[in-house]
Amino acid sequence: MDSAPHLPAQLAQLQRQYEDLQAEHEALQARHQAQRASADAWLAQRTRELEAEAAEQKKSESLQRVFYRIAERAAAGLSFYDFLQTGHQLLGELLYAKNCYICLYNAERQTLNFPYYVDERDGDVMQADHVPLRRGLTEFVLRTERPQLIDAARFRRLQASGEITEATGDLSFVTWLGVPMQLRGAIGGALVIQSYAEGVHYTDSDADVLAFVANHFSSAIERYQAIDALHKSEERYRTVIENAGVGVVVVQDERMVFGNPRLARIVGHPLDYLLSQPFTRTLHPDDALTMVQRHRRRLRGEPVEPHFSFRIITRAGQVRWLDLSAVKIEWEKADATLLFVVDATARVEAEQAQRITLQKQVELNETKSRFISMTSHEFRTPLAIIHGSVELLRHYEDRLPADKKRLAWTKIEDAVDRMTRMLEHVQAIGHAQAEPLECKPVPVDLADFCAVLLDELRSVMGVHCDRVTWQVELPPGGRHYLLDEALIRKIVGNLLSNAVKYSPDGGVLRFSAREAEGQLLFCVADQGIGIPEQDQASLFQSFYRASNVGPIVGTGLGLSIVKEAVACHKGRISVSSAVGQGSCFTVVLPLWTAGGPSPLPLATLPPPPAMPPFAESPQ
Repeated sequence: MDSAPHLPAQLAQLQRQYEDLQAEHEALQARHQAQRASADAWLAQRTRELEAEAAEQKKSESLQRVFYRIAERAAAGLSFYDFLQTGHQLLGELLYAKNCYICLYNAERQTLNFPYYVDERDGDVMQADHVPLRRGLTEFVLRTERPQLIDAARFRRLQASGEITEATGDLSFVTWLGVPMQLRGAIGGALVIQSYAEGVHYTDSDADVLAFVANHFSSAIERYQAIDALHKSEERYRTVIENAGVGVVVVQDERMVFGNPRLARIVGHPLDYLLSQPFTRTLHPDDALTMVQRHRRRLRGEPVEPHFSFRIITRAGQVRWLDLSAVKIEWEKADATLLFVVDATARVEAEQAQRITLQKQVELNETKSRFISMTSHEFRTPLAIIHGSVELLRHYEDRLPADKKRLAWTKIEDAVDRMTRMLEHVQAIGHAQAEPLECKPVPVDLADFCAVLLDELRSVMGVHCDRVTWQVELPPGGRHYLLDEALIRKIVGNLLSNAVKYSPDGGVLRFSAREAEGQLLFCVADQGIGIPEQDQASLFQSFYRASNVGPIVGTGLGLSIVKEAVACHKGRISVSSAVGQGSCFTVVLPLWTAGGPSPLPLATLPPPPAMPPFAESPQ
């Protein structure tokens, strides 16, 4: 029983141990409860976070879906209003957006356009363009350049402060939310939604969502505006091109692929015909090859003059001159030539008329110069003869024998006759140029007429006619032809006198008048000094004389008178000549016989037969 005294102590110790264990158990239980409470709190927080993340993910997915569909509808080719209406419906999937409108700001004109306006109380009467700026709700968003969330209380404060004094439409909204839209880097409009329902109050989060939607609307609106500007530009371009005063044409693969209406009027062919043919179809044949070569060189990038003129033939067969400007372009992703053409026919004709006028003026000046030269030379000699003879008679008449006096008077008469004939020639040319000669044919016995003319020539030219050997071929006597005696006298008389005058060394002079193949031919051929080839083209001009006439007197009017008389008789004249070998003049007249049919037009008659060689005749 030795252990009995220690039992209380052991019990006390056990009691203490129990109490310690109990305290430790309670502490552990308290820690366990605290840990459990902490775990429950963490779990609840995590649950809330996950729920928020899920809601945000769903919201993000909804936003992405709406943004994608907005972009999709913007590219679907809808009209601008239909696109905005579709965007309004998509916006309704994110926010309460029963009432919505879009405003576009025109900074240049200081006006607002409302292309889309849907409101359960205002209807669509507010949908309008070119609305003047006021101090309204929309303008407040544009002015502040940030989202504005406005309820009834804030609206009253803004009115009281003067920020909003000209608000329009139904203003009994519960909450109004507007966000600015960026267009081309500047504030260009606003997207607005509003609620009249007491249970719908927009929040800052809604403002963020609306701002995101507004950004996507802005991109789509910019695209529509760009397309609209392009369409307007194309329309303006089309209007300008179709109404331009010049023809516009695009040539590709040597065919016209575009032409404006003005081109058809200039070229004189329907536009559908031009576009269905090679571009050379209407070109003048003499210009077609040059046009093709220039077109091909331009496409190869070779230097080509950008401006030039060419001719076309209209459907009516008229020839028109066109001025052209050309440049190489790209058309439907291939090289082409853009051409601008104007009708230059009037200008070219005016230039040609001006050139003709200038040429006539030059010819007139040359004629004047020749006339002055001729008169100074041709008048000086007879005047000198007259003056010398008069001085001789004045001072020595009483001492001169009779034959010397007669010679002096004869020289005076010859000089006067020479000047008179020269003046008659000048007068004849003047009359012919002032008013055309008239051909008044009468029946003429050609053989008798020519015989008389030859006798007159011999009496006038006297000894000069004796220097040549005559060969004359005339039709039988009694055969009559319808001729103008005065004109024939000018023609034959001048040709014969020239043949005698320009044969100073004599030789054979042949004169023939005959019928040949339905024509009446006069031929005058001599073996005189001949005519240089360079002078033959100008031989029939007034006052023109060949360069080899030397001291042989003459006015240069005889052959021009002959030409006028031949033309008046509806005939033609030609010459063949060689220096030192002589000349042959051939006159071809329509054959009119008394009582016979009208003559054929000279253009349909064959050329005259060549003259046979001179017959050998003694001098």
